[in-house]
Amino acid sequence: MMRQRKGTRLFVAALAVGLLMVPGLAAAYTGILSSTSGGMLGTGEWIIPGPAALEWWVTDNMDGSWHYKYEFSHPGGETSHMIFEVSPTFTANDIFNANGDFAVLELNDFNEGNGNPGMPGGVFGIKFDEAWGNATMIEFDAWRPPMWGDFYAKDGKIPGTPIWNAAWNAGFAAADPMTAFHDGPEQGHLLVPDTGPPPIPEPSTILLLGSGLLGTIAVIRRRSG
Repeated sequence: MMRQRKGTRLFVAALAVGLLMVPGLAAAYTGILSSTSGGMLGTGEWIIPGPAALEWWVTDNMDGSWHYKYEFSHPGGETSHMIFEVSPTFTANDIFNANGDFAVLELNDFNEGNGNPGMPGGVFGIKFDEAWGNATMIEFDAWRPPMWGDFYAKDGKIPGTPIWNAAWNAGFAAADPMTAFHDGPEQGHLLVPDTGPPPIPEPSTILLLGSGLLGTIAVIRRRSG
């Protein structure tokens, strides 16, 4: 009986390692903030009549890096630039494979005083400048895991008015949540690369893996009992 139980433990351990090595178990998260749901605020025609929306897809590359993909859409005009908050320790060496509907990438401190009308606070972030289109796509890889952070975008003024087309996440002026990352937004924030000490992630793949192993163990115990 003792030999059988030892063999059972070895089998379960091998099963766990094998499942972790199966391709396709990479953690992936998606979410959206929109002006129709109140998750996106701003000024101009982007908000009224709107809608303006930011959708994101964040995937673990399983090599220590993460892939970030964003699409910002609005009813008209262009997207002059977009800013995604990152940690103040984030450097140019942390981002690679950046591509999409933009011409210039800048890493800096940004606030309303340097060409960001309506921005409700300052952030250190990645600015994708000289962007274009009313469905602007940006993607890149980074050596930083996802955290909750902020976003800002702007175009020019509405023709014939002093009103700017600009948008930002509803939680911009609030502290970034320290909640573990998951699908969907969190308190008006989106997933961005590392904006603070990382919380423990709760990817659905790990939860499913754990429940599957528990079920396997229960079956083996019943058979060996």
